[in-house]
Amino acid sequence: MSLERWVYVALVLLVIGLFAVTAQVSSVSSFYSPDIIPTPVGEVASPAELQAAREEWLLSAHDDTYDSGMGADTTCARCKSPMNWDPSQELAAIEARDCGSCKRTPGAERPSLPSGIAVTEADWQDIACEICHIPSGDSYYKGIAYWNQKLGQYEPVENTTELCAKCHEGQHGFEVIEEQESSVIHKEMKCTECHGAHGLTSSCTDCHDPTTGSGAAEHLRHPNVNCTGCHDRGDLTIWQEADPLSKHYGQYITRRFAHALTSWPSHDLSRQVVCQRCHHPQGSQMLIVVPGIRCDQCHEHAEGAVWMWCTYFQRNNATGDPQATMP
Repeated sequence: MSLERWVYVALVLLVIGLFAVTAQVSSVSSFYSPDIIPTPVGEVASPAELQAAREEWLLSAHDDTYDSGMGADTTCARCKSPMNWDPSQELAAIEARDCGSCKRTPGAERPSLPSGIAVTEADWQDIACEICHIPSGDSYYKGIAYWNQKLGQYEPVENTTELCAKCHEGQHGFEVIEEQESSVIHKEMKCTECHGAHGLTSSCTDCHDPTTGSGAAEHLRHPNVNCTGCHDRGDLTIWQEADPLSKHYGQYITRRFAHALTSWPSHDLSRQVVCQRCHHPQGSQMLIVVPGIRCDQCHEHAEGAVWMWCTYFQRNNATGDPQATMP
């Protein structure tokens, strides 16, 4: 065989090999395949550790994520049930990003996406252990990794915040990671320093005692105010949650638009507070959160006089200009 012929054959084999590799990488696997996982590092969870993690997980929102979005749930599954996500339904994903595709008469069922193939509730897998941990026999490695359904393999992550960010960043307004990065406090903390790695709920009072320190009196005076309602520095608006089914029912809390206006405990926080966000809203566009508040509700005096001036507001001067300061 001539040299030219050998070169031609070699090039053909190279092209075929590259095509095979590309096809394997781009293929979509709906289930874990032991042939494509990276070499894991770290210990394997003992039966007792695995059982404890599963019991905690059963109490978390991650274990019950079924989305009845009809044709849209195949795109929602990217985060809510990664093993059910079908990346090949690209047209459905485009349709899902069009706000008009979900517009409907209030109270009516969400319309099915024209190109979406819905995942049934019986087939829905939620977020299982293998999304964040590489399987090992009947257990899992305790080290974390992220199952990339589109590539059909695990990819490494440096820490829990990077892992959480796979779903909790910039998705439909739920900008947890972005808020955390902007916060002047908690900035360097990892997600699992506040939130249980397997779903245990967290509260500001897990670390902070509201009955002590310089803010104790104000905390006592605001029993129905979520901590982030005062300490948000991301300029979110505040409302009182009126939905009896909400875990924030009755609370004054920050809110964010995510498909709809949603009570949203801000992650962009500061020790500083601005009282007039609720009590003295300025401008026609500001939401009046606490209408009709009286001076004596903050400034107690038997005859109604106010001995302590609110430091957040300027006194009127002789000109009557409310924006001018007293000498």
